[in-house]
Amino acid sequence: MQTFIFAGDESGDVSFNFAKGASRYFVVTAIGTTQPQALRQALTTVQRSENLPANYEFSFNGLASGRLRRRVFTTLAQADFEAWAVIADKTALPDIFRLMTRLDFYLYFVTELLQSIPIQRREGATLILDEYGAEGRLPLELRRYMKARNIPRHFQRVLVKRSQSEPLIQVADLMGGAILRRDTHNEAEAYEAVEGKFKGIVDYPR
Repeated sequence: MQTFIFAGDESGDVSFNFAKGASRYFVVTAIGTTQPQALRQALTTVQRSENLPANYEFSFNGLASGRLRRRVFTTLAQADFEAWAVIADKTALPDIFRLMTRLDFYLYFVTELLQSIPIQRREGATLILDEYGAEGRLPLELRRYMKARNIPRHFQRVLVKRSQSEPLIQVADLMGGAILRRDTHNEAEAYEAVEGKFKGIVDYPR
């Protein structure tokens, strides 16, 4: 059995200050592949063909050009990976979520996301997360959270990297951004291009 490499990222924010522009939705997304180098190379091919800087970071919000966005999502639609997401409607969450720290809120939904991925995919896999506070303690805090919620780890390794240096995290950002754009602005073009990649999308509260 081939081992999966997963990468995760979040879209939206954890704030409840809607009057000051907080997002209604918070989305966490994971992508998984057994061909990580081919997926990384797919973004590199777009970067070179579009004459983008060598250190260009693909992010959904950074794709200001509609033409470039379509090119990127056409490329993703043809790439070899799967995706899972959890969409939290913050306006419908119980009040207890408003009392959580930013990190606890993030880890709660990351662990919800990990539970949605089939165990056979997670077994022995590597999980790469984007940096999110905790000053380098994110893998330890994630293990603590999983233990507290009685979630078997299954992953062999949990790594934290900067999204600029890891194209797999950028793919997760693009996929999550497509969901957020669909639900926030009712613009589904990007999402529809890669809809078939999603093996599970959980709406929260259920």
